[in-house]
Amino acid sequence: MIHTLISMLGLWLLFLILRSMIRIALINRHYRDFFAEMTGRAVYTSVSLRLKRSQDTIALHSTLLWVFPAYLLCLILVYFVGAMIAFVLLYWGTGAVSTWHQSFLASGSALNTLGFAVPATSAGQWLAIPEGALGLGIVVFLFTFIPGFQAVIRAREDKTSWLYVRTGDRPTGVALLEWCQRAGVAGNMRDVWESWEDWFRKLGDTHSVLPMLSMSPSVQNNQSWVLAAEAVLDAATLAASSMNTVDSESARICVRTGSRAFMSIANALGRTCQVTRQTTESTSREWYESARTHLHSLGLPLRSAVDADLQWHDFWSLRTQYEGALFFVARQTFATLESTPIVTRERGDLYGKESS
Repeated sequence: MIHTLISMLGLWLLFLILRSMIRIALINRHYRDFFAEMTGRAVYTSVSLRLKRSQDTIALHSTLLWVFPAYLLCLILVYFVGAMIAFVLLYWGTGAVSTWHQSFLASGSALNTLGFAVPATSAGQWLAIPEGALGLGIVVFLFTFIPGFQAVIRAREDKTSWLYVRTGDRPTGVALLEWCQRAGVAGNMRDVWESWEDWFRKLGDTHSVLPMLSMSPSVQNNQSWVLAAEAVLDAATLAASSMNTVDSESARICVRTGSRAFMSIANALGRTCQVTRQTTESTSREWYESARTHLHSLGLPLRSAVDADLQWHDFWSLRTQYEGALFFVARQTFATLESTPIVTRERGDLYGKESS
C-alpha cells in the first residue's frame, strides 16, 4: 500500500510539472500556475530587497536586466528538481530499486542523461527512458522559446525608442501631439494611433501570458516602455476628447486597446481590486486646461471652447479607463510616472494582492 501511494504521488508531481511546462511555453493564455508563481515571487522578492538598498537609476536598470533571465533559469531549475523528485518516488514506489539512496542516484543519472546508475530491473530501465527524454526536453524545449521572448522585448523597445527620439527624455502626451504638429500630421494622426494600437494589442497578448516579461526593462537605462505607453494613451485621450480632427475615432480605439492591454497585464501581475482616487477632480481639471492651452498655442486644431465641460468629462472618462492599471504596472515594474496623479498608486506583490 505504501509503495502504491508513493508511486501515485510521483505520478501526480510529474503531471503538475508537465502541465506547468505546457502552460508556460505553449498555451497562449495566462494561468496562475503554481511553479511559475512561486518562482516569479521568489525572484521578484529578491529584486525588491536588492533595490531597497539602492535608489540609483543606473543600479535599478542593471538589476532589472537580470530579472527575466534569472526567472527563466530558476524555473528550469525548479522543473529539474521537481522532475527528479517525481522519478525518485516512482523508482522506489514501483520497486525498481530497493533504497532511497539508489532512487536518487538512478533519477539523477537518467534526468541528466549520464547513465551511470541505471537500475538493473526492467521497471527501472523503462522509467529511465522517459526521464532522460524529459531531462533533455526541459532544457531544449524551454531554451527554444528564449529567442521568441527576446523578439517580443525588441519589438516593444522599437516603438519605445521611436517615441523617445521624437519627444525627448521624458515623453508626455502633450509632447507627442506637439511633435505631430511639427511633423505636419496633426490634422490626421490615424497612422500614429493605428500603429500604437497594434503595439498595445501585442503588448497585452504577450505580457499578460508571461507577466515576468513586464519586469524586463528597456535596453537604454533612461527609457521606460511604461512611461512611453502613458504618453501615448494621454495623447490619444487628448486627441479623442478635445481635438477637431478626422482621426478621433482611431484615437479612441487606441485608448480602448491600450486600456484593455494594461488591465490584462495588471491582473496577471496580481491586481485584484480597484484603486481609489487620490486628488480632486478640480486638480486634474487644472492639468487638463493647462495642456489644452499649450496645445492651442501650438496651433493644433482644438474643438470650440463652448462645450469645454463636455470635452473635459470625455477626457476624464477615457483616462480613468487605463490610469489605475497603468500606475499599478508602473509600481510593480519599478517605473516612475510623473504625470498628474489622478489615482492612488498602489503596490502589490507579484502574483499577489495589493496593499494600500
